[in-house]
Amino acid sequence: MIRLIDAEFLKLRTTQVWFWLLIAAVGISALTVIGPIASGDVHNQFDVAQMFGNAGVAYVVVFVLGVLGVTTEFRYQTITPTVLLTPSRWAIVTAKMITYALVGVAYSVVCVLVQLAIAVPWLSAKNVHYSLGKDGVPHAIGGVFLVLALFGIVGLGVGALVKNQIVAVSIGVIFLLVLENIVGAIPGVRHAYPYMPGAAARSIADVNARHDDFGGVHLLSVGGGVIVLLLWAFVPAIIGAAYSMNRDIT
Repeated sequence: MIRLIDAEFLKLRTTQVWFWLLIAAVGISALTVIGPIASGDVHNQFDVAQMFGNAGVAYVVVFVLGVLGVTTEFRYQTITPTVLLTPSRWAIVTAKMITYALVGVAYSVVCVLVQLAIAVPWLSAKNVHYSLGKDGVPHAIGGVFLVLALFGIVGLGVGALVKNQIVAVSIGVIFLLVLENIVGAIPGVRHAYPYMPGAAARSIADVNARHDDFGGVHLLSVGGGVIVLLLWAFVPAIIGAAYSMNRDIT
């Protein structure tokens, strides 16, 4: 398994996709700090914790990276030598999930460091008093790490299930950015909103998620959000490994 994981990291390093998506994640994280501070919305410890938790929205980028981790192999037929060397599709999917979960953690490290590099001197200049070690900030930062790691697996699951790169990325991004909000806005189905992947991510990283009201619907607890994301990650991956990836690859 370790050799398979090393091979996955090697495949990732030989492309530029990871770099440009990392730049996108960094840009999103920087905006989550620049926007609130520049607009004067950060005044206390709670606001600071909320601000750091907002870096979790970079999950869309990690999701796309996870999708590409599977679909690119089918698009360019590099899956053929992969399967010839490792006939077990389950081992391949497992190695990919571990790899991209670790990549999600690496992305979160960079995103949080960028946030800190921008926020710490700026908040000091604005005389905003806070502590990075208490009152929600560790929760927010830890939540970002967890969300980005899980969304790397979510992307892989969707990619393993769909296989077509353009379809998987397009449907996935539209679902996360558009359809989820539509579900939360429709009275008849809005109670399903907390079980959407984006809402689950918010319940993990948002320090006030349990107290926010979304049209009369409250988000899940942190543990509930983790379980929901794990289901969104592993169910498509298991179905993809059992059905889609077990079909002929050429």
